[in-house]
Amino acid sequence: MSNPEEILKAIIKGIQENKILEVFDKYYHDDVVMYEKGDSTNRIGKAANRKAEEGFAGNATIHSADVTKFLVTGNNTAYEMKMDFTYGGHRVQKTQWAIQEFKDNKVIKEEFF
Repeated sequence: MSNPEEILKAIIKGIQENKILEVFDKYYHDDVVMYEKGDSTNRIGKAANRKAEEGFAGNATIHSADVTKFLVTGNNTAYEMKMDFTYGGHRVQKTQWAIQEFKDNKVIKEEFF
């Protein structure tokens, strides 16, 4: 895969199939910075972000993850997703935006709102 749109579709498919860590390892840059509502504390670099993703993936089961909006412009992408998942034994339903910036065909920056 060589363009942000194809890569983002593969990432979304991985989320929908409970393969979050697999797509993270494959499609995220070594220098990735991730933000949760503007905060990047402990989310700088692939190792730190993988640890955070492991915490989610190890405690979550995705029941559905439906994309309601999908945007691509150059090396930037964004999507809105309605999610239904169980986390730590509790059912959660939420809608979230994720915005990505790509470098070298990998996600270098991702923000969640």
